[in-house]
Amino acid sequence: MDLILVAVVFLVSQSIFALCCFLVLRAWYRREKAAIRAEVEDLVQSFLAAPDKDTPSPFAVLLDQGALLLASRLVQQLKSMLAGTESGLSRAESAAEQLSMLDTAPPWVSALAGILPAKLRNRLVRNPQMVGALSNLLGGGGGSGNHGTGTSVRDRLK
Repeated sequence: MDLILVAVVFLVSQSIFALCCFLVLRAWYRREKAAIRAEVEDLVQSFLAAPDKDTPSPFAVLLDQGALLLASRLVQQLKSMLAGTESGLSRAESAAEQLSMLDTAPPWVSALAGILPAKLRNRLVRNPQMVGALSNLLGGGGGSGNHGTGTSVRDRLK
């Protein structure tokens, strides 16, 4: 019986000790929680408020830098968009000039342009001198590269 009484007293004392530890830790936690909350409030206040009249707050500096970055990116995007539009317009004009050059060339040049791979066709269309030289070499005459009136290639190359 004495052993049971000792065990019960031991368990009760352990429970009281655990309860006391819990109460102490809860009080410490509440005090620390209040201290932590005060530190966080001070930190936020120092971040949002300006230290003096001449110095902006860190938050204001951060917003200013973000606004500058956003504005520069928007301007950069607009410039590239406008440059792309200009590039598209100049490409369209160039393509129209190239098509008009093909219209004035002999018919075999248009047929050749349809047969050739795109890389060679584009090179041929971009250089009207090549079209004229090919016209002269193949006997078409009248091209921009007409250097002679001979009938053979050898005579024209002299």
